[in-house]
Amino acid sequence: MGLETYFCAHLLLAKRRVKANAAPVLALWADADGVAPGFDAPEPTAIVESSPGRAHLFWRLTRSVSPLRAEELNRRLLLAVGADRSGWDLGQLLRPPGTRNRKYGPAPFVRLLELNDDRYHPRELELALPPEEPPRPVSRSGRPTGPYPTPDVSRLSGRMRHLVSRGNRGLRRPYPSRSEADFAVCLAMSTAGYTEAEVWAVMTDSTHGISEKYLEKGRHGDAYLSLTVGKARALARSAG
Repeated sequence: MGLETYFCAHLLLAKRRVKANAAPVLALWADADGVAPGFDAPEPTAIVESSPGRAHLFWRLTRSVSPLRAEELNRRLLLAVGADRSGWDLGQLLRPPGTRNRKYGPAPFVRLLELNDDRYHPRELELALPPEEPPRPVSRSGRPTGPYPTPDVSRLSGRMRHLVSRGNRGLRRPYPSRSEADFAVCLAMSTAGYTEAEVWAVMTDSTHGISEKYLEKGRHGDAYLSLTVGKARALARSAG
């Protein structure tokens, strides 16, 4: 049929997939694209391969916790695992084993790689996980306030690194527009697990060719880039 299949990592109390309808949570989750849990990270109860080299991790709890507490623990799990910083929220869409991931050309099957009996008491995780990073303030335009980190873009493909450095006009096969080129970089960085602040750092650096349209827009640049980054990160979360 060519359709995609997703599920929510927790039950809902009503039809709409929104935070207000989240039921108590019995398992935590992480979108661990391209990474493996570190030595100090708790062993996942289940590992699901969403596509080759990409996985969703789950940790079963000994008892359910409130949705808000689950989000907090999820964010701290991501720090421990080094996973995608955008894949922790309530309502996150994940892929069930046995379905196909049609985001990629061959449409690989989603596979259950590991399932064990490990369960974690919520208090045990609270004591063991690294503290949550404080949220970065955001300006009225939607731009995270500085100072920005200097990200290592080596996790991006060669084409994306070239696009960052040279801009759209520097590509052998450029995108139809600079807006599409900007979106491609934001999406690639979001998918690779870069933080929102790291995406802004790359897109606003005047030494990067990709910053051309942002700088050209002057005082309207922040609003333009905020919209572009927001759309890219939303798509990365939904397509995980």
